Amino acid sequence: MIEEKGFTILEIIIVIVVMSVLAWITWGQFELAKAKSRDVERRSDLHEFSKVIRRYYVDYQELPSPELINQLWGQVWDDNGYIYTEMVPKENYLDKEYCYKVYSEDTFALLADLENKGNEDCKKDLIECGDNYYCFEDKITAVVKEE
Repeated sequence: MIEEKGFTILEIIIVIVVMSVLAWITWGQFELAKAKSRDVERRSDLHEFSKVIRRYYVDYQELPSPELINQLWGQVWDDNGYIYTEMVPKENYLDKEYCYKVYSEDTFALLADLENKGNEDCKKDLIECGDNYYCFEDKITAVVKEE
């Protein structure tokens, strides 16, 4: 009598379950890595845009109004024929658009919501801007003062 070698149905089910659990764990880590990557992109976009606002400040010795900037997200910033930037950054993944806020004559902030709420840059106390609350704030002085 010849014995057939092969896997039992129970062994196959166990292998499928183990592979499913590993795939589930890996997928969760992959999604977290993608969220962290998008958060880095947000901070980078806002940092680069702060340089454009500083250029405006040098030109006019005042900051642009929040009404102006908060309507420009995702558009060209054209000031009487002078293009400050071809594309003001735009939030591409979350429902809440970025926000620009003026604190004083030379201090402003660019705000965003981050997907990874465990990020150290995501403040525990949310910052209000417009009709929304944000966890990330990049507060910037438009001009570096000489000492």
